[in-house]
Amino acid sequence: MQSQEPYDGLEVALPERHWAHEHEQSDLAPSAHRLETSLQEPRRKCGLPLRSFYIILGIVIIFILAAIAGGVGGGLSSKSSHNQHQEDATNSDGNNHTNGGNLTNPTSYHILPTSHLSATNWTDPDGYTHRFIFFQDGYGAIVARRWNTQNQSWTTDNLTDIFQTSRTPINPLSPSTPIASISFSYNEINNTRNKILLWYIAPDNTIASVEVQDLVDAPEEWTFKTLDGEVIETYPGSQLAAAWNRCLDICVGYWAVAYQRPGDAGINVLNGSDKSHASLAVESDRVVAGTSLALTPEVQTDGDSVARLTLMSESLLSSDSGKAQKSTYEAEWYHDGELLSGTTLPAPSTMLQFSITLLDNFRTVVFLALLPNGTVAGSYYRSHFVSIPAVDFRGGPSDLNFTAIATSEEAMFYGISNDEIHQYSVDHTDPTVFQYIDTIFP
Repeated sequence: MQSQEPYDGLEVALPERHWAHEHEQSDLAPSAHRLETSLQEPRRKCGLPLRSFYIILGIVIIFILAAIAGGVGGGLSSKSSHNQHQEDATNSDGNNHTNGGNLTNPTSYHILPTSHLSATNWTDPDGYTHRFIFFQDGYGAIVARRWNTQNQSWTTDNLTDIFQTSRTPINPLSPSTPIASISFSYNEINNTRNKILLWYIAPDNTIASVEVQDLVDAPEEWTFKTLDGEVIETYPGSQLAAAWNRCLDICVGYWAVAYQRPGDAGINVLNGSDKSHASLAVESDRVVAGTSLALTPEVQTDGDSVARLTLMSESLLSSDSGKAQKSTYEAEWYHDGELLSGTTLPAPSTMLQFSITLLDNFRTVVFLALLPNGTVAGSYYRSHFVSIPAVDFRGGPSDLNFTAIATSEEAMFYGISNDEIHQYSVDHTDPTVFQYIDTIFP
């Protein structure tokens, strides 16, 4: 909301003093002067006697000045209210997550209305669960919310602010920046690494990344990741998805990032083991430009490893509709059928979003779609596909209208609704039911 400059360009014209000559001395005798004055037509302005005119003019000026003062006061009140709004958001977790210098016009939102959402989880060496939720705040800054099961608390990192004074700042972002995140562990010469990675698409359509290199001892220390010097370009309007692809043996815990490549919008998947050679997962003629993307690891068909990747995207059915489709990677990528029971979906938009979560130790995969009407539908695979016409959200707010969704590997669902982020758990016995846990932001 822009504050108005008080009195900007406003000039108030004061009336000329026409009455001064009335008090000058006259050459007429007093009686003659009185007689002449009494016979003269009363002086008028705008059809009104002078006295009435100036009284009305004075009243109008007073009303104008009062209106201007009210506008200035309203602007100051609005600014004060906004500042208090931001203080409340800060005080809720003791951290500042205000603007980051991205959007020039502050808003009254805690969360950018067009913000995307990403979620991941990690279990530390002592068995405690940590959760990470990423989104853009009301000013467009990238914000991370961190949950620590051990101390039962949420903390906030404003990543844009963290990098603002560094040599690699997070440049101003679009109001709906695509984001994707993973957390993972791997052994490197018997030294366990615990990291988190966040990818986002910069305004020049290239992929950028930041990371925490030590989740155990320094979970708040974020650094910029250069992708080994590679510049990864994306198709304008491309979305992102990411997954940690486990290996069969000791390895670097290959991460994977899906995006639409420039030129033809085919879906590429970039692997952490070879950043200079992305693999083509879906040909351009099988996918619509701007599709939402979701990526997850899955148990191999032999049931011994979590090295398979499953990708969710939208196929091109017509100029304004499509269907959710599944692509799978084992030794190579291949088309693996339709999802959501073949339901026809509208064309890609910021309101059509996909997400995937897992149950039964990675053996049950739950595919979800946020539809443009703010509801969530999906399907899950447990020996066969079961349709979810509409997720049953139990508990929590009754007026849900989601604008963004995300899931983690531990069957946690997050959704932005009415300027809040709500957390639900997927019912393991009935995956059509999501149980409310908490409102995690603000």
